[in-house]
Amino acid sequence: MINGLKEWLLQLPDVVEAPHSFGGTEYQVNGRQFMHNHGPRYLDIHLSREDQERVLREGKAERHRFTPARAGWVTFHIRSDGDVETAKELITLAYNDARKITAFRKQRLSP
Repeated sequence: MINGLKEWLLQLPDVVEAPHSFGGTEYQVNGRQFMHNHGPRYLDIHLSREDQERVLREGKAERHRFTPARAGWVTFHIRSDGDVETAKELITLAYNDARKITAFRKQRLSP
């Protein structure tokens, strides 16, 4: 990824990187994938349905080309250095949502 985005992403608490099943690199928090990239400028980001609908409506991302419309995945292309801040905004939404989901599941499974 470009301009320190990978370094920024990996400094988020509990984030790890792993090979993605369709190529590229995926990023997980507490074992849950919230984003992956294909090359340095092509990001697929998993959002809540509400966030997905909002960012698509606002034109901040594009629909993911392979997943169903309401699956939560969006695609973001980094076309210039100015796009890095929008990428961080979308990644932060995905990261926070993944942390909430894993915390909720952990709480539900605790005796």
